[in-house]
Amino acid sequence: MELRRLIRVGERSLGITIPKEWAEAHGLGVGSPLRVFIDKDKITILPATEDKGAKRIKLTGDDVEKLVRDIIAYYIEGVEEVEIATRQVSSVVTKVEGKLPGVVLMEVGGVLKLKIVTREDVDIDEAVRSMYTTVDAMFTLFIQMLSKGEKGVAEEILKLDDQLDKLYFFSLRTIKKNIIQRPEHYVDYVIVVKNLEHVGDAIDRATNYYLKNGVGCVEEVLDIFKKVHKYLQDAFDAFYATDAEKALGVLLRRAALEKETVKLTCPEATPVMHEAASVVGFAADIAEAAYSKAVRK
Repeated sequence: MELRRLIRVGERSLGITIPKEWAEAHGLGVGSPLRVFIDKDKITILPATEDKGAKRIKLTGDDVEKLVRDIIAYYIEGVEEVEIATRQVSSVVTKVEGKLPGVVLMEVGGVLKLKIVTREDVDIDEAVRSMYTTVDAMFTLFIQMLSKGEKGVAEEILKLDDQLDKLYFFSLRTIKKNIIQRPEHYVDYVIVVKNLEHVGDAIDRATNYYLKNGVGCVEEVLDIFKKVHKYLQDAFDAFYATDAEKALGVLLRRAALEKETVKLTCPEATPVMHEAASVVGFAADIAEAAYSKAVRK
């Protein structure tokens, strides 16, 4: 990591310098276009192209983790082909294959080529709704597992979590490629998909804990998870319907529900209750995005 400071640009603006090496590596100079994505707590800067045709990127190096991060970043950005010159072809393929929907991998003379063939006509709401449907199914199965003690259901939950990871990257790609439909809602949609992914991870962790340790106070835990599930459903419904009143109602219920998740004193249930409390926070973030979306309508 390299520390840089904000500088004044003109009378009212602030700026930051970009490392010369990075600019040269991407063929950038004074006046070159850049894509700037503003997230809740960070800003991402990527090279842009004024060419409206297919976007192709070349990557080189043998740092597998860096290559995988770059591939995912360019996938989300909307790049249609990534060419990778590396001696770690097998390792890169293993980490990427099956993780990014619509990616076809080919190796030609030691050069790995990724063709990305996702549909261009996917609606933003369609992509986000697919994520929510998967999370909702995971939650329903988790409650079924608790209520009936069916540990066999866990395998289905974990498979759905793998599917959710794919949908997460696909949804971000869809949002960034098609946000021109509703540019003012870009941040709202990104917040929702990230928090849906966090919910899936929480259910995944709670499931793994249940498989290894079981859960004490099952009836109380089950009652709280049903309430948390309904809370998440209401938050997403508010977002999908662009309903400010419903979103506000969800936010007002947060504090009371969080207290319920932490007041259970059964030690065997503490890790699972921690995940329930986390989901309440993620759902509240979705409700905040719903309120913002409604205000901007």
